[in-house]
Amino acid sequence: MSGRAAGQGDGRGGPRILRVITRLNVGGPATHVLLADRGLRERGWQTLLLHGQVEPDEAEVDLTGIDLPLRRVPSLARPIRPLADARAFAAIVQAIREHRPQIIHSHLSKAGLIARSAGLATSSAARVHTFHGTVFGGYFGDRTSGAIVRAERFLGARSSRVIALSELQRAELVEHRIAPPDRIRIVPLGLDLGRFGGLDRDAARATLGEPADAFLVVAIGRLVPIKRIDRLVRAFGVLAERVPAARLAIVGDGAERPRLEAQVADLGLAGRVRFAGWQSDTPAWHAAADVVALSSDREGTPLTLIEAAAAGRPVVATAVGGVADVVDDGRTGFVVEPDDEASLAERLERLALDPDLRTRLGRAAPARADAFAAGRLVDDLDRLYREILAERRR
Repeated sequence: MSGRAAGQGDGRGGPRILRVITRLNVGGPATHVLLADRGLRERGWQTLLLHGQVEPDEAEVDLTGIDLPLRRVPSLARPIRPLADARAFAAIVQAIREHRPQIIHSHLSKAGLIARSAGLATSSAARVHTFHGTVFGGYFGDRTSGAIVRAERFLGARSSRVIALSELQRAELVEHRIAPPDRIRIVPLGLDLGRFGGLDRDAARATLGEPADAFLVVAIGRLVPIKRIDRLVRAFGVLAERVPAARLAIVGDGAERPRLEAQVADLGLAGRVRFAGWQSDTPAWHAAADVVALSSDREGTPLTLIEAAAAGRPVVATAVGGVADVVDDGRTGFVVEPDDEASLAERLERLALDPDLRTRLGRAAPARADAFAAGRLVDDLDRLYREILAERRR
C-alpha cells in the first residue's frame, strides 16, 4: 500500500470510481492518472487507484507525500505471466468488492485486460479504458498481437467508453474494430504545465553539467526498442560531423541501454553523447535543451513533447501517434517520417545553424501545450463520467 490509507474515499459521499494502471513508472500515463485523481477528488469523486510494479529497468514515480488513496497490487506488471496475472485478477476483484465503484477506469494494456475482466465478472460498474498507446503491433509476435486484438475487441464491446489520446489513435482503434465507434472518445493527456515555464537555460546547464556553448539535443524516455533511440544516435552522428558543438543527452533508462552505448562507441561519439539515466528534474533538462528529439516507431501522445512545448523548446520528432497534436510542423518544430533518418539529421542541423529559427519555433510552442493543461483533463473526465452515470440511470 502507498499514499493515503487506501480504499475508503474521502467521506463526502460522492460517486465512487476505481482506477487501475499497470504501473506508475516515470512518464505520461502515471502523470496523467495522478493529476486526474487529485482533480476528481476535488470535485467530489471518491477515488481509489490500484497500481502494479514497475519493471527492473524503470523508475517509479516518487509516491511519498502523494495524498491520494493508492494501493499496490504486487502481481500486476507489464509482462505476460499467467500465475501472476491470476493473482492480480483476484486482488482487483477484492478491491471492487471493497470499494463498490460505479465506474472502473483502467489505463495501459495489462490493467485494461485484467481490470475490465474482473469488473465484467463481479460488478455492474461501468467500464472505461484509456489507451495511452497500443500494442497491436511492434511489441509482440503475430500470434500474441492477434490474441491481444481479439481480447481488446471482446472487452471493448462490453465497455461503456474507450478513450483515445488523439484523433490518429482513435482512427487506429476504429480500424482494428476495438470498440463501437460511437463509444470511442478522445481525451488528451493532462499535465502540470507550470513546472516547465520560465527556467533559465544557462542556470539549468550549469546545474546539469552541460556546456553553455553546446548545441544540446535532448531525448527523454524509456530505452526500449519501440523508441528507436538507435535511429536518433545515427542521425546525431551525421549532425556531429557537421556541427562540432553538437551534443546529445539521452535521459532515461531501459533494456536497450547497453546496445545503445555500444552503438555510440562504434560511431566514435562517446565524448558527444551522454547517458544521463532516469532524472527527476525533467524541467531542468528541457530548459537546458536547444531542441528536444523523439525518434519512436509508435507513440500515444508523447509526454516529453508536451513538456518541451511548455518549456518553449522546438522539437524534431517522427510522425507517429499523437505527435501531430503537439507539434505544428514548421511552426513549433519539425516532423519527419519514421524511417527518414536523413531528414531527421537535416532538421537537427537546420536548428543548430539557425538560432533565430530556434527562437521563433520555441516562442510559438507554449500555445500548443495549453490544450494539455491539467484542468482541461479533469473537466473532460468529470463530464464523461457523469454522462455515463446519467445513461445508466435511464
